[in-house]
Amino acid sequence: MITDLSAPLNSTTDNADQRSRIVGLISNPNSRRNRANLHEVETIVANQPNIHHRVSADSEAITAILEDFAHQGVNTLAINGGDGTTAQVFTALQQSTVFARPPTIILLPGGTTNMNAADAGLRGSLPDSVRRMTAWTHGEDGHTERLQRSLLKVCGANEGRALYGMFFGTGAIISGIEYCHSNIHTLGIGDELAPGLVVLRTLWGILRNDARFSQPSAIGIEVDGRDVGANRPVVQLLITSLQRLFLGLRPFWGREPGQLRCTWMEHPSRRVLRAFPALLRGKPNRHVCEQNGYYSHNAEDIRLQLDGMFTLDGEMHGASRAQGPLIVSNGGTLEFVRIKR
Repeated sequence: MITDLSAPLNSTTDNADQRSRIVGLISNPNSRRNRANLHEVETIVANQPNIHHRVSADSEAITAILEDFAHQGVNTLAINGGDGTTAQVFTALQQSTVFARPPTIILLPGGTTNMNAADAGLRGSLPDSVRRMTAWTHGEDGHTERLQRSLLKVCGANEGRALYGMFFGTGAIISGIEYCHSNIHTLGIGDELAPGLVVLRTLWGILRNDARFSQPSAIGIEVDGRDVGANRPVVQLLITSLQRLFLGLRPFWGREPGQLRCTWMEHPSRRVLRAFPALLRGKPNRHVCEQNGYYSHNAEDIRLQLDGMFTLDGEMHGASRAQGPLIVSNGGTLEFVRIKR
């Protein structure tokens, strides 16, 4: 299983290095929390000599922003947006050569679900998180941790370029995201509660044999070179490098040493009511087994043959067997700073 590499900072050493904490902050003005709080964010970081702030909703502009940050001597990259924004920044960062060494990452909860930030970044309100980050640039460490997380590298998507993120999903997960956008976010429900409600709706759909949530897709799966099958009847499949998902869920129980956690359900999924609570906690009971349609492995390289949509940190992409396998691999490790209250 993945080892939690988080460890408290050495406050003495980190205080001595406070003058080198140069933060480049990217804010997406269209992210949910930024629509209400961006002006306050700008006010908090205004006239902060160690924070360079850029506001942009243009994913194509991220590379130029990173180049500017590198020239400014930035060594910590703060991302203020949702999970989709983090994926866009990670993709631009991993494809860029402007930094002599990868910057440390701070994830701020500026989006709707903020699953990445909840695992490896700052939790709480957006303004409070920005204040904690600003205090950190002045050497006020408080309860601070450095974490190591791998990125997912996804190759073989229809757009033909490598993508980077922290959560991959396909199958009923796509239906769940669509349901969330059309039925839950429209009610003003966000944060971790929204996907939690989607999990309950998905469970209900599986129990009622609702095709939107229970119809399997034929997916070929290869895990670290081991062919699992060419046409597995997959209901839903996820791959992540996160150690916890929304609401603290950990639906993975593989015991291999790989950094990517892959879990999927197949049709027919048996004993769903008895299996689901244990499955979500990653503590399988006797009902969570391959014979009943539940699989979980850790790996470094997962190859999928599929026709259809997948999500990477909430952003939708397409894949097709005609283009070859969709390869999800370990895209490298970044260091994250979590600044607690």
